[in-house]
Amino acid sequence: MTRAVPYDPDALWAKSRLFINRAMDESTEFEEAAFWACCSLELLGKCALAHISPLLIAIPTDDGMSLMVASGAVEDPDSFISVQAKTVWARCARAFRQFNAAEARELSLGRNAYIHSGAIGFDLLPPEQWWPRFWAQANVLIAHCGQDLDSFVGPARARIADTHLQTNRANLDRRLQSLLENARLRLRLHQNNSMGGRMLREWDQYKSVIYWDHIAYVNCPACEGAATIGGDEILERNVEDIYSHDPDDWRDAHVTLTIATDGLQCDDCHLELPGPDLIDAAGVDPTFEAEGSIDDIAHLYEEEYNNE
Repeated sequence: MTRAVPYDPDALWAKSRLFINRAMDESTEFEEAAFWACCSLELLGKCALAHISPLLIAIPTDDGMSLMVASGAVEDPDSFISVQAKTVWARCARAFRQFNAAEARELSLGRNAYIHSGAIGFDLLPPEQWWPRFWAQANVLIAHCGQDLDSFVGPARARIADTHLQTNRANLDRRLQSLLENARLRLRLHQNNSMGGRMLREWDQYKSVIYWDHIAYVNCPACEGAATIGGDEILERNVEDIYSHDPDDWRDAHVTLTIATDGLQCDDCHLELPGPDLIDAAGVDPTFEAEGSIDDIAHLYEEEYNNE
């Protein structure tokens, strides 16, 4: 029997399936089920990353052994060490836009306590809240593994997972509506001079902090004023008026960047929508165009020039 290498996507997928099916066994208590589900989610993340490149799940030690094993330069699978869960979440969030690293970290908070202490571990969220949020993240990774719910847990259990996904969407919609209604209410009270106490102090002290590299402006979904959307990830670079590799000829170049929308802030009603999930639910464009500069494209032309 051929031994699977530890970074093989198929092996990671199979083990993830094993763990999630343990989690969904009807006889399993919630705390144990959540533990197995978190283990499954980590393996799903590694599987999705390994589909891109096994190097993404290799721990970068000084001697580079795991990286060399993952690259095929060294045939020693026993020396391969994979990255920790927190690194998996961070890399999945970077590679897969809909994956929420903060959500994955919160879901997994109880795992260490469950196996390394006398604490229950998974007692911060009740099961009816935990499972919908878990499946929202798992479903993103399943898609990036080139699979679907049926192939992950089978048709019968896929229906259970789909119910949780529908619940998560409903919860997200309710959260969005609460944020919109609260922003409208606070703006109306402020305009009518009816705001007082702590609410007034918070309103007066509010200051939006623009921490994105790129921004644009859209109509606020709450008050229809001018809201700021922003993001850091450059999805595309469109360059016009560059005719040579000589940097001296680039000064007239026009660079347009396509940016992934990470959040929204409105100075008028103080609405804040963090993350792509709420952005999508609010109907805000998931991407926007921003003006770039030569610095955004210089490395592309330098690489091409150096390869000639």
